[in-house]
Amino acid sequence: MSKNIFRTAAITLGGLAVAAGAWTAVAAPRDTVPADTTISAAVASDLAFSRDEERMARDLYAAIAAQYGNAAPFSMITTSEQRHYDAIGVLLTRYGVADPSTGKAPGSYANAEIQKLYDTLLAQSKTSLAEAYKVGIAVENRDIADVKDAMNTATQADIDRVYGNLLNGSEMHLQAFTDAANGVVTTHVEDGARGGMNRTTTGGATTGTGMGNGVGVGNGGRGGYGMNGAAGNGAGNGNCVTE
Repeated sequence: MSKNIFRTAAITLGGLAVAAGAWTAVAAPRDTVPADTTISAAVASDLAFSRDEERMARDLYAAIAAQYGNAAPFSMITTSEQRHYDAIGVLLTRYGVADPSTGKAPGSYANAEIQKLYDTLLAQSKTSLAEAYKVGIAVENRDIADVKDAMNTATQADIDRVYGNLLNGSEMHLQAFTDAANGVVTTHVEDGARGGMNRTTTGGATTGTGMGNGVGVGNGGRGGYGMNGAAGNGAGNGNCVTE
């Protein structure tokens, strides 16, 4: 995984396309524990980095939501980031990797680069809600790039599954923040095991409610459902994309 997490600081945010937003969360892996839990130093480093990276996103979005009156989509995506963080935590325990978040308060990180990034992006987000949306876009673009790098290193099926789910989630989060930057704020409305995506155009004349198909990915102990406008049925059991 690339550790150059500042590469997204100069992301070009112009010409953002308006599209329906969605997000997911990743349930902790419940698939069968592999017989061999030995991993390379590179894979272990990637897992530890991902743990801090997901926690940074969670803490940052929670702080932004609080700053702007529980603003969507930050308030909803915070929950998804917690589940991403939890899923990586299960893998740390499974493979005997030290948890960098142990004893750390929200907004405090073992990785100095992540700490600096958090501080920089939090300060940017406080200037305006519009800047906060740009922060969300930058974070999700970085997450996507880092997860792809990690997937190129890991060879364990359970780790790949979790990274794949994190990638799907980050892509949906990116879409939600892109929507918001274009004036279309997406909110998540749950109805038991099902839900919908409400899209409201701020400062405009149109309001729409969009429903779509979700994606469930599983391979362990229970079926899952996913969100992309509405709930979808999981094709397997266990390690699922769920929200």
